[in-house]
Amino acid sequence: MAKVFRAIGTVAGAVATIAAFIPGGQVIAGVATAAKVAAGAGIVAAAANIGAQLLAKKPAARGSVNSVVVAAESPAPYLIGRTYSGGILRHDTAWGGKVGKVQNPYRGIVTVYSVGGPVDALEGLFLDFVQVPVSAGAATGYYAGFLYYASQTGATPEASALASYAPWGAMPGWGASAKLSGKAAVLWNLKFDKDGKRFASGVPQMGAIWRGVKVYDPRLDSTYPGGSGSCRLGTESTYVYSDTPALHALTYAYGRFYSGKRLFGVGLAADGIDIASFVAGANVEEDNGWTVGGVIYEPGDRWDNLKNICAAGSAEPVFSGGRLAYKQDAPRVSIGTITNDTLGEGPQKVVAMQSYRDRLNSIVPKYRSESHKWEYVAAEAVTVASYVTEDGETKTEEIQWNLVQDKDQAAQLAAYRLVNGRELAIELTLKPEARFWQPGDMLTLDIPELALDGIDAVLIRRTIDPATFQVSATFVSETDGKHAYALGRTGVAPPTPSLVPPEDKDEAAGVNEARAPFVQATEPLAGDSIEGDEWYDSANGFRHYVFDGTAWVATAATVADATQTVLVTGQNATSGTILLSLDDGASRAVEAAIRVTGLSGSCTQTIKIQSRLAGGTWADLGSAANDSGSTGDTVFPIASATLTNGTGLTQTYELRAVTSTTGAGTGTVDQPASYLRA
Repeated sequence: MAKVFRAIGTVAGAVATIAAFIPGGQVIAGVATAAKVAAGAGIVAAAANIGAQLLAKKPAARGSVNSVVVAAESPAPYLIGRTYSGGILRHDTAWGGKVGKVQNPYRGIVTVYSVGGPVDALEGLFLDFVQVPVSAGAATGYYAGFLYYASQTGATPEASALASYAPWGAMPGWGASAKLSGKAAVLWNLKFDKDGKRFASGVPQMGAIWRGVKVYDPRLDSTYPGGSGSCRLGTESTYVYSDTPALHALTYAYGRFYSGKRLFGVGLAADGIDIASFVAGANVEEDNGWTVGGVIYEPGDRWDNLKNICAAGSAEPVFSGGRLAYKQDAPRVSIGTITNDTLGEGPQKVVAMQSYRDRLNSIVPKYRSESHKWEYVAAEAVTVASYVTEDGETKTEEIQWNLVQDKDQAAQLAAYRLVNGRELAIELTLKPEARFWQPGDMLTLDIPELALDGIDAVLIRRTIDPATFQVSATFVSETDGKHAYALGRTGVAPPTPSLVPPEDKDEAAGVNEARAPFVQATEPLAGDSIEGDEWYDSANGFRHYVFDGTAWVATAATVADATQTVLVTGQNATSGTILLSLDDGASRAVEAAIRVTGLSGSCTQTIKIQSRLAGGTWADLGSAANDSGSTGDTVFPIASATLTNGTGLTQTYELRAVTSTTGAGTGTVDQPASYLRA
């Protein structure tokens, strides 16, 4: 490819293509005139040197993009496909004065996740990589009442600015003009309460999963040959959502524009792009099930960004006749034959394969894994046993695909990299008629003098001598069957770590002090305890219930094992019934316990166990009362009648605990209100 760049100074049509990759360089639309070439000679010469270096290196492996970026002059993110991002912090402030003994309890955090909008959709909000259930702009469950949000997908222009949670008042430093047009963003509203029940361990790591920017799809454009639909290049309102690498590469190469100004991307003119090669690539990738997903940034290396996008489709951007093309690993059909009669006057060279030092026989593919908190992880190595035997040793390299989020796809891309490393490299000088062949075309080489007996080879780069029009062409051989081999690979992911919900971190930080007295009180049944937000029978090691922020919720309604503890919640818990099946002819004593808090004055708390055969009437099995003339909390058990079933029969009892309060005093049945053991 360096030869391509050296020839650019004499190929006027390539000026616009190269200038587009120069940071801050002026993009020249269409084919340059002679005057423009002369005026831009210095730029072109510099571009040739830069391009030769860029094309010689692989895309750099990227680090994590999960954390929120905080910087005065931060880069602009660009979301591709379905992916997670920590975003870029744009505003962070607290307000509210003194509320309930807490100074400035309200906090607003504005995070931008993508430019080049509108993106397709916000899929979910996450705190410490655990999705937060939400409804109508408010969190439900653990964060209910403490977390609210507003979001936008990045329309151009946005109708209005993101608004903070109205009952808390306006967020300082934020007004109607802060519309963030063209940017996908979220305004997070957090509340810190006086008891420190939420965010006790600090603000969790924030992030969101989005369906990213929309793209131009020529197949949906009725003005493109073979296309059908309203999609139009340059008219972003007609763009569609896709996670196909070739379509994102095409759209990024063309650039994102608003009011005629390029906001993101390379900015090539339409006639500077071989659109047909991108369409062919999109068809192959969708057949293979390959997708692209992740975040790229500008300002930055736009050529590197483009290579990263292409790499997700086992492709690379190449130049052909001053136009950008999409060269991809895919089965091809030979479109012609090169013989001795096709050879021009110049060097002809065949290299057996890559040097021993450079070729690999094993690759450890790294990809971005949703199951691993969206970090880059290494899958199991992809190894070709016959290559190891051929080389006499295992030669392994770890290669990261920055915008790949699937282990099987990463394994297939690694397999392609291995088999391509064993292909022949062929450099030929051809007669002028060869100038019509483009990079990506496959031809049959029938040149016995070079030991090329009808082998297929793919043209990967070419230069045209402006004086003689002879073509210097570089080919790589195409081994039949390698595509089936590569596409048959499946990846093996590393073990998946367990995620700790933010509420568990808050628990460890001492948030749930309000429920501590239950643990400290006399336990009604030996072996039972509360840990965090789960209540379980430690003797059996079987977890039963989860505290959802308001009540303890049983994980199952039917209990087959008659020795397990079952929860019944709520005072007068007529709806908190459970089923108990006895099927061994044995008897079971039914017990119950209740926790009463805030006792005051003279009152009596009564707990009653009722039972019925399914579908029958309720009958009292037993009850107990507690005359509490003192204040405080108490937990007391009762024992009741025995349930017995006939030998060889199965009887299913429906059980419930009912509580009542009588007298002039007061008392509250706390959560959990009661439970039963049989």
